[in-house]
Amino acid sequence: MANVQAALEMINTADLSSTEHLLLRNLVNSAVYPEDTARLITSTIETSNCSVETSLREVKRQWRKLASRLMASDKIPQALQDLAFERDGRDFTMRRGPSHVPGSKIEPAFIVPPSMIHDLESVEQGALLRLLRAFLSDEHVNYLKKLLTLEPQDTATRLRNIVLLPPSIHAAFRAGHVDIRTRNDLDGGPPPGCVDETLLKCRYAMRTQYPEEVSGLFLGDGTPFRRGLVHFDLSTADPERLPLPSSLLIDVHFRFAAALHLFYIEDKAARGWSSASLSLSLPSFVRRSLTWLWLTLPECLRVACYLLLNRIGRKLYPLDASVWAQRLPFGLYMKQCIRAPQNEPNVLRLIERQTSIPAPRLIDTWERDGTTYILMTRIPGDPIEDVQHLLSYSERREIADDIARYVAQLRQIPNNTPYLICDSLGGPIVDHRIPSGTGGPWHTEAEFYEHLTSHYGPMAKVAELKKLGIREHEHFYFTHSDLHPSNLLVERGRLTGIVDWESAGFRPEYWEFTKAMYGAVCGGGPVMDSIFWRAFGRKYERELEVERQLWYITPFGS
Repeated sequence: MANVQAALEMINTADLSSTEHLLLRNLVNSAVYPEDTARLITSTIETSNCSVETSLREVKRQWRKLASRLMASDKIPQALQDLAFERDGRDFTMRRGPSHVPGSKIEPAFIVPPSMIHDLESVEQGALLRLLRAFLSDEHVNYLKKLLTLEPQDTATRLRNIVLLPPSIHAAFRAGHVDIRTRNDLDGGPPPGCVDETLLKCRYAMRTQYPEEVSGLFLGDGTPFRRGLVHFDLSTADPERLPLPSSLLIDVHFRFAAALHLFYIEDKAARGWSSASLSLSLPSFVRRSLTWLWLTLPECLRVACYLLLNRIGRKLYPLDASVWAQRLPFGLYMKQCIRAPQNEPNVLRLIERQTSIPAPRLIDTWERDGTTYILMTRIPGDPIEDVQHLLSYSERREIADDIARYVAQLRQIPNNTPYLICDSLGGPIVDHRIPSGTGGPWHTEAEFYEHLTSHYGPMAKVAELKKLGIREHEHFYFTHSDLHPSNLLVERGRLTGIVDWESAGFRPEYWEFTKAMYGAVCGGGPVMDSIFWRAFGRKYERELEVERQLWYITPFGS
């Protein structure tokens, strides 16, 4: 694995864009034998008179040209189409149940277009063929060429390169936005060999590529494909005449799909950010004056207006609706405060009065049918979890520095309650990380720790059992307590706001960092890790190690 480590080191230390790093790492890690691909990359760099970056970009250019060959829409002979429909049925849906529905819309598709290997020996003096052999291995390429250059009369073997797909999924499959894998692959089995098994039945899984999961996909029966993963079964009554799709060809497409999707993302990033959204922004004194005048009206009249705006908002912004919140016209948001009905409104007031943090501005609160609602301004931008892959390294650094600056401002908010750990009003805290999602308030850090592991055992016993290096802390600060990537909004590469303040309150000084890393596990990955490490530094590494061990024994605080 020496070549692999050397190649990855060259890639990681080169002055490239974040997407270029992803693409080149994918080239190495997705290969059948990463050592072979790594050897080709290091050899290209070492024998070139150009810089490392220029050499790597040349490899990337060849990689794009090779991968793009899988996007070709080769014409499928009618005889093969008829056999595919005979094998899988014209009412096939691409779902396990019901697997067949009258009127399903499906069409035959090549798994790997035969034109992919045409003239590879002569293109760029054979450079693409050498790259393909390094990526798939000589053995796999030889078998691939055999499968893709069969005589027309060998319809049974050629049928192994055909799968029935709904039109929208066919287009996404050709572009690499979705891939298909066999159940054996998903279960961690060995990659398929160069001799396809004769199977009567096989289970497959189709999934969308991440990030930038493609939308507008429909299964054969018209069901929207929204879950990101769907399983389906294929079977044949005559494996000699109507064989199932080749596992090797499916594996080849799978290995190229991520690259095609990443090239799509690279092109999108190269086009730059879209224009900033239009938002109604008034000077703070004007907004406060208008809010004061509005609040002089009877509450029943105000609430009637809010409910009308809510109905309009559901029609105008159906994608910006959830069980608890709804985007409204005029740059507003309405939210149900289920878990912290008093805390979140108070926090928004504190943030506006004592910081310059871009957060929603509270306009009104009211109670209806026992539920507290708040009306607040809307912050422009997209959740960073949806656009993190488009951020340049400099934009990531700026966002991290903004987070650090806003956290510093939060830490200046004084604790005027009689408790050490509590919400902004001195009441219980709400937090996904703690048992039952709520607890406290507490006078001491030790009491907080006891609650943290209360459903597992006393903290002292847990610390001894898990060899946790628990240490006491001197500082307890006001924190947001949920800097999850869904709560950090970004527009045109800049942090535009922080939302969802229901968990805010006073916590041990490390909590903001470890809780942010907790959220990054399921909503951010390496990009958010790097942003939070820069924002908070290495001061709380020990606490993070302890927390990570606790996460495994107290998942979701339950």
